[in-house]
Amino acid sequence: MKKESNHNQLTFKKDSKEALFTKEFLVLNGIIFLVYCNIAIFFQFYQYLKSLSIEPEWIGFLIGLFSLTALVIRPFVSPILNPENAIKWIYISLIAVIISLLLYYPAKGQLSMAFVRIMHGAAYVIMATAVIAKVVGVIPPKRSGEAFGMISVITLLPYAVIPPILPPLIKKFDGFIPVLYLTALILVFVFPLLFLLKGKKSKQSAIPSDRIHLNDLIEDLSDKRILLLLIISLLLFTAFTPIFYFIKSYGESVGITNPGWFFTISTFTEIAVRVFGGRMFDKFNKSVLLFISLFGLMVGYILLANIKGILLFYWLGFFFGLSWGGALPVLNSLIFDISLPRFRALNTNLGLEMFQGGFFLGPFIGGFFIANWNYSVLYYFCATLIVVGMAFTFMVTKIDRRS
Repeated sequence: MKKESNHNQLTFKKDSKEALFTKEFLVLNGIIFLVYCNIAIFFQFYQYLKSLSIEPEWIGFLIGLFSLTALVIRPFVSPILNPENAIKWIYISLIAVIISLLLYYPAKGQLSMAFVRIMHGAAYVIMATAVIAKVVGVIPPKRSGEAFGMISVITLLPYAVIPPILPPLIKKFDGFIPVLYLTALILVFVFPLLFLLKGKKSKQSAIPSDRIHLNDLIEDLSDKRILLLLIISLLLFTAFTPIFYFIKSYGESVGITNPGWFFTISTFTEIAVRVFGGRMFDKFNKSVLLFISLFGLMVGYILLANIKGILLFYWLGFFFGLSWGGALPVLNSLIFDISLPRFRALNTNLGLEMFQGGFFLGPFIGGFFIANWNYSVLYYFCATLIVVGMAFTFMVTKIDRRS
């Protein structure tokens, strides 16, 4: 009896390690990197569309149509995809993404380009949703902060790597379309990676794979904390994109000679925060960490609206990187932690829906503010969005305390 008891204790200790960096987790992060490279490669899509016989008023719509398609489709596919059927849908959507990239060449007019953008956006969102559904199935619940810290670094890397090498690639291959073909070729390497994944969810995951129905979705969103966190995510990304899209033109308008360094500094600062602070996210109260990060962003937007000198401009890049680096993974981790186990894949993908919504609303609102007022008014508006997010974070904390 004693030997049997000791054996059980040893088995329990072994199972309780909750390893994060498993083969599946690392392979899935490699696939996530390639998925986001497929998006980052379109940094110079605006210049390509201007070279075609497309009317100028269509260009902004065609750029945003990709995100709009993903925004519409994700709520329908998120309840369907789960850790057990994800690999099949990654295969299907990956083939569709590769075909979409090849179709950009014959698409020369408004309607044909709109069709390709819709097809590409639909294929991308199914692939990204399936990958996330699979990855949340291998995350140990007690290491969610560290896991999402790493995932958020992987999603940032393409935006740090691709833009600097894109102009020389376009020059070397004599155009934007050959670079898209090169991207399609690189995505082919995802297929062998999929053979390394298991069809079933990890034993250490507590996430069931039953299909989510409408009643389940209503039950999930009846938790006010989940609803508030999703709204905070939408506010955060809506405020983020006016920097992402307009910081270059704003910097030039106030006399900054090379404003592109702002985003380079902020991106690498975000990566550093997530790499070195990943494990810390699980050791402190995440609602408090989110509130502090949002407060930092509010201050940053107010300072950005009143920028005068080049030194403060670049320091703000570092400051925003610190705040974004804390806010985004902590927000994802909170959604993961608060969710019931069977809703974790669904809610993680709903968080990505908010990301897509922000990337649609932010440029639309930003363009309106710049056309009618100026950059300072735009960034004050962004600060206001963050203040609303802080209020909602306080409400989440208050609900937790009552519970």
